[in-house]
Amino acid sequence: MERNREKMRKGEYLDEEILRLQKVYKKQEKNYDLKQDPVFIRGKWQRFLPCMVLDEKVCVWLPGSFTEMSEEIARIRYPSKFRPAVLFTSAGQDENYGFHLLGKEEIGESIDLDHSIRKMQETVLCHAPESVLYGQGKIRQDRAETEGRWFEYKNFTVDEETYNLQFLIPLKSCVLAGTFNCRMAFYDEWKEPVLKSLEYICLNKEGWK
Repeated sequence: MERNREKMRKGEYLDEEILRLQKVYKKQEKNYDLKQDPVFIRGKWQRFLPCMVLDEKVCVWLPGSFTEMSEEIARIRYPSKFRPAVLFTSAGQDENYGFHLLGKEEIGESIDLDHSIRKMQETVLCHAPESVLYGQGKIRQDRAETEGRWFEYKNFTVDEETYNLQFLIPLKSCVLAGTFNCRMAFYDEWKEPVLKSLEYICLNKEGWK
């Protein structure tokens, strides 16, 4: 009996310590610089690094532990022919980034980002009406006069809830369309760093220092 009480006390202490550390990390995240500072996510420090994608036309910032998803896995995870042109995934494949570049032939001479986001939301609900839409907002791009757009939603698999964040970022004469997804249980750890990483996306090597 005493041994069980001791285990319970240790468990309570561990829970309190986890909560205390979470508060510390949340406080630190408000002042962190994603280009310089690692971020504590899912029990590990993640450092975001610049990566050239889409035939080296675009510089994005991704967790250094992520790798490009193979074509074989991409066909299974994203069976639609409209899947992102390039996909990056974590070691456990629980978190994924996807990117696709839209040129003038697809967007015309100009694009209304707010209208496009609404159409994307309508498409999500059309193909998966059980999805739940959450927030949306603007992406302030580093050293750029334009702003991107994003929205988030939850969808469902057989035994899991998935968090999705889709975004559009204007890059001079083209638009970068992208997505991030992870297990819903960890969205609150990923959301802010992912949104911060989107601010640094740029054409060519303008993001390199």
